[in-house]
Amino acid sequence: MDLGRLPLAIAQPGRELRVCAIRGGNGDTQRLRELGLLEGKTIRIVADGECTICQVGDCRFGLSRRLARCVMVEPVPAGLRVTSA
Repeated sequence: MDLGRLPLAIAQPGRELRVCAIRGGNGDTQRLRELGLLEGKTIRIVADGECTICQVGDCRFGLSRRLARCVMVEPVPAGLRVTSA
């Protein structure tokens, strides 16, 4: 059951999330993967507004609402979060 999975477009800013799946067409899937949005990768939403600002590692970028709906994510459990030293 996928109760914890939701589109990136409706996830809350500030939370660590794990990419579960990327769906889409017209080259969207490939472009999102080129940006570093890979299944299993941990990301964080920095800001949400007209576009969704994401952080993957040290890189930040904005996604349109349409593209953010193509990325399915789930919250990272507190015990598995990675902290920077």
